[in-house]
Amino acid sequence: MPSPLKAPFAPDVLRAVADTFGTPTYVYHAPTIRDRIGRLRRHLTGVPVRLLYAMKANSHPAILQIMREEGLGLDAVSPGELLLALRLGVEPDRILFSANNMTDEEMHLAHERGVLLNIGELSRLEKFGRAYPGSAVCVRLNPQVGAGHHEHVVTAGARSKFGIPVEQTDRIRALADAHGLRIVGLHHHIGSGILHTAHFWEAARVLLEAARPFEGLRFINLGGGLGIPYRPDEAPLDLDNFRDALMAPLRSFHAEYGAPALTFWFEPGRYLVGEAGVLLVRVNTLKSANGRTFAGTDSGMGHLVRPAMYGAYHALYNLSNPDGALQPYDVTGNICESGDLFARDRPVQTIREGDILAILDAGAYGMSMASEYNLRPLPAEVLVTEDGPRLIRARRTPEDLADALLATLPRT
Repeated sequence: MPSPLKAPFAPDVLRAVADTFGTPTYVYHAPTIRDRIGRLRRHLTGVPVRLLYAMKANSHPAILQIMREEGLGLDAVSPGELLLALRLGVEPDRILFSANNMTDEEMHLAHERGVLLNIGELSRLEKFGRAYPGSAVCVRLNPQVGAGHHEHVVTAGARSKFGIPVEQTDRIRALADAHGLRIVGLHHHIGSGILHTAHFWEAARVLLEAARPFEGLRFINLGGGLGIPYRPDEAPLDLDNFRDALMAPLRSFHAEYGAPALTFWFEPGRYLVGEAGVLLVRVNTLKSANGRTFAGTDSGMGHLVRPAMYGAYHALYNLSNPDGALQPYDVTGNICESGDLFARDRPVQTIREGDILAILDAGAYGMSMASEYNLRPLPAEVLVTEDGPRLIRARRTPEDLADALLATLPRT
């Protein structure tokens, strides 16, 4: 059987989007995003919980507006993300600034805007203390437990650049005492695309133990990393098991810590938007060579880099020929790189030149990681709501790209 087209994305709606707005186009389904927020909230009960959306997953303002309407805060990891959140009207106290290898300029920007910093290096913590003695701060720990769908997204453990090793909590407290810093939060994030609850609990146990000597904590941030099933043989994250593994220990810690105002934070990104997005591409070339059939499209790794970067799997569905017989294809892009492909030897309904393919589960780390490599314009973006599809970002033309570059030349 072909990869199923998930319920929110009716084939006729996606074909209409392609006809109206052209390809390549990212399409996002707002009701699915709201549904995932609701599902997660229903499983995080029994202790005070706050959700922050990890902006890096998809930072389109229309997506961020949905998060704001649903009452989520934002996890920002760069000055650009921080300024976008503020300009959208998100209150500073609903943003956590977690830049990695933070510069002095970034530190000053966040603090001067009233945004709490999440610091994962002892040297930066000392610089912050010298610049802003007596200030509140969050500290990111490395619990020495990492997980993720690929080694490049494992963000804790012995080889990770992220966080202060949990064994160095005494040095953290000494620096805080030296500068009068108020450590109001502890944070960890162990990786991305995790589907097994045991990984979350193993790291959470370390973080909770590390938190006990710290007085005056307002929150413990357990990070994000909740995965989605990309492959047909993958089961979705069992939220019942996730709740059962985490909520009882969190309730016990909350009671033992003796601070009723203590809140537990989570930072989902992919889980909220990944399944809510597809990338529509058009097949413009069919070529048989060396026993393979290549289906070349009008998109490529510049628009969805995950298959090239991580070997990631994204299901494919032929919207133009949904009942066609399955045949194996190498579905490739239009970038001058041998690694530019969406799938290798993938059974897809018979593909013809001109067919529209839907690349599924592309709502997270798709457009947010896209580039204009080879001077290929970025895709358009469309948001589907209860009122139907609407364009939320127009596709730039090659002329637009050329004009923008020529405008950088000195005037003579």
